[in-house]
Amino acid sequence: MSLVDGIFSSIPGPLIDQFGIDATYIKASQNQTYDPNTGVVFGFPTEVAVKIVITELKPEEKEGMQQSAVRILIAASSLGSYYPRITDSVSYTQDGRTRTAEIKSILNYRGDSPIMHSVVATLS
Repeated sequence: MSLVDGIFSSIPGPLIDQFGIDATYIKASQNQTYDPNTGVVFGFPTEVAVKIVITELKPEEKEGMQQSAVRILIAASSLGSYYPRITDSVSYTQDGRTRTAEIKSILNYRGDSPIMHSVVATLS
């Protein structure tokens, strides 16, 4: 067991649960197929209810990103053994409307096991 696992593994989950907002993590289908004749992608996403914390990017992180880019923190415990992918997205309600954040980059905080995922996503 890594020192990170022993000391820090129990911290992100309860903090994000307490201070985060309700959201839906949308895992893109792992078994998607593409029909080149019709241009249609087949496969269904999986939705997982999670809590998230949304933060702004530092100015140096925004370089090359859309103005609407944000950082989203997700406790690893809410996704189990699943790691975020750039084909996934996060949906949540803000000011009475549903926002969808498409994941563009991923950082996993971990020891022997992940404890928190930090993703940069653009809002639509």
